[in-house]
Amino acid sequence: MDFNEDIVIEEGIVHIGLNYEHYTIPMIESGIKQRLALTKDKSYPMFSDLRKIKSITRGARQRLTQDDAAYGTKAVAFLINCKVQEILYNFFIIMHKPPAPSKMFTNKEKALEWLQQFK
Repeated sequence: MDFNEDIVIEEGIVHIGLNYEHYTIPMIESGIKQRLALTKDKSYPMFSDLRKIKSITRGARQRLTQDDAAYGTKAVAFLINCKVQEILYNFFIIMHKPPAPSKMFTNKEKALEWLQQFK
C-alpha cells in the first residue's frame, strides 16, 4: 500500500510534507521510495515538515536510521511545532547519528536559508 506524501523539488531543495499523524514502517518505506523516485540518483538538501506528526513506531524510527533511508540527502532541515518536539527529535539524532547534517527549526524561512549552503 502506498501512502502519499507531498514531495517536490523546489529551487534545488527536496520538500517533504508529511501528511499523517502516526507513522509505521510501511509508511516510512513508501516515503523513502517516493523520494528516491523523484530525485533519480541525484543528491539534494531536504526540507521535511514534521508538524503534523504525533507518533512514530519504534520500527519506523529504526528504519529511518538505515543507510538507504538517507541516500541522496546532503542535509536535512526539520520543521517542527514546539520545544517538546525539538527535544524528542534532538534525542533521536543523538542516539542515531544522521549521515548528513541535520537541524531542527520552528521557522520555515530560517530552515530553507540554512539549507542554501548545501545546494
